[in-house]
Amino acid sequence: MSSFETEFLDNYLKFGLGAMPKADIDALVMHLLDQHGLGGSGPLARLNNQTVSERLKTPVAKVKKLRYEAALKFGGRVEDQAAGRLLAALANASLEPQGDKICLIIEDTLAKNWLQGQLKIYQHIFDHPFSTEIVRVSADGLFQVLESLFGKKELAAFRAGYDKAKDIKDAAERKKLFKGIAMDFAKDAAKAAGGTVLAVVKGQLGLG
Repeated sequence: MSSFETEFLDNYLKFGLGAMPKADIDALVMHLLDQHGLGGSGPLARLNNQTVSERLKTPVAKVKKLRYEAALKFGGRVEDQAAGRLLAALANASLEPQGDKICLIIEDTLAKNWLQGQLKIYQHIFDHPFSTEIVRVSADGLFQVLESLFGKKELAAFRAGYDKAKDIKDAAERKKLFKGIAMDFAKDAAKAAGGTVLAVVKGQLGLG
């Protein structure tokens, strides 16, 4: 029996045969597809909502909703799920031309809502310049959130890289440098955190 089948039955039979609502079954299947993939495709977690929508022949809005419910109900600690998803988004972040804003693409509702809540704690906000999935965050606010979650060693290297990148005038060079240090920070911070955080980052970034 495959890992997919075993995990499905373990969850489905937890409260007795037929006890799990259909909505939860759908969320569980989405969770397992994100972890294990479909027909040898590899984990779907590394694919964006649009691509998953096309593969599963399901509306994008439904994929987004199922992934949110799957993370809440079957992903373990919400904080670990959110932290891992934030790191995965940060790995592909870009630095705004003025240097005091960091632009993230965050598709999943869980990570976005969680980040917004954390920023509010430190009295920062983010805005959606073009769509609800593209998020601009003040660098100071983001670093405050990161400081509350991850090790000082990894964060110090990221901060130093950010300070260097923001002063670069050439857009292509600035983007390349920042992307490299952001990816390194995401990998190092996830490795240091371990557990669910590391698993989420590996799954979403397609790392072995």
